[in-house]
Amino acid sequence: MAVAAPAGRAAPAKPSFAQLNARVIDKYVLPRFERLAKASGKLAEDVTRLCDGAKDAASSVKTDFADTVLAWGAVEFLRFGPMSQIGRPERFEFWPDPRGVTQRQVNALVVKRDVMALDPAQLIKKSAAVQGLSALEVLLYDDKRPLGGDDEEGSYRCKLALSMAQSTHALSEEILTEWQGDTGWRLRMVEPKAGDPRYKSAEEPAGDFARALITGLQMIQDREVVPMINAIATPDKPPRLPFSRAGLSARYIASGIASTQALYETMGLARNVSGDKAWMPRWIGEAFHRLARDAPAAVEEIPRAKDNPERARDLRMVRFHVEGIRKLVGRELAPAAGLQIGFNELDGD
Repeated sequence: MAVAAPAGRAAPAKPSFAQLNARVIDKYVLPRFERLAKASGKLAEDVTRLCDGAKDAASSVKTDFADTVLAWGAVEFLRFGPMSQIGRPERFEFWPDPRGVTQRQVNALVVKRDVMALDPAQLIKKSAAVQGLSALEVLLYDDKRPLGGDDEEGSYRCKLALSMAQSTHALSEEILTEWQGDTGWRLRMVEPKAGDPRYKSAEEPAGDFARALITGLQMIQDREVVPMINAIATPDKPPRLPFSRAGLSARYIASGIASTQALYETMGLARNVSGDKAWMPRWIGEAFHRLARDAPAAVEEIPRAKDNPERARDLRMVRFHVEGIRKLVGRELAPAAGLQIGFNELDGD
């Protein structure tokens, strides 16, 4: 039964889901995938120069790699639209990888001098562990065997890195293309039709955005915050963090936090909160601020944090803020906007 708002306090207006969908896709989603395509394209260009003998390209390649990793970190949790295709996220980043599959399989390609892997069109037929940014990191960040060597192995490794970079760029361009056109995902989500197998109403895409936000927060917690907490308790075992070999873990976490906050703000979920719950969006805003400040710093401090109770408390506070945002969005703000989030998105409580 609907309950009327108290006199003098108007109930928040329900959002237009069609407008929300267009706003999120045009102002948030597409610019971030465009950034990924641009960064990965520059990476492929500079790896090409490096393999052609341009020694000055080595530093550019690592800068490009960092740009691409951070662009990926801003979209990895957007598992709707073109990214809903099974296997695509893993082709960008094979993680978590607790058994070191990427390292072993990349090394095996190098030992065999697998010529098929040098063709991006053939590389995509192989294991996801030898595609994308995780595999490329193995090749780029090997101090004993830098890319661009003149020997047979060095030449092969550079060509393999180029194949990985080109494959990653092609995948990012493919995703952008699938957003566009009369049959593209943008139109399907902004103007859903009853006969569409995925989106039959404007509420469904909006629900996917909310689920992506919750998923992004859960990924930050499970893949980044929890390993840092465990590292404090097991001082002899370094944490497994994304892109640690490249020294990008802290910036990668920061990219994910900034992107989840931007999605939250672009959706405008705070607009739908009634007056008696106005503290919720205020708390979420402050929690995002603290996460942006404390989570990357916690990664930087890991080597000096062993057996340090103060650092352990700091990390538990990071986890507390991630969980708090996730639960408030899933249980309060999203429902207030007319969006029902499935039980699975709130697992892990």
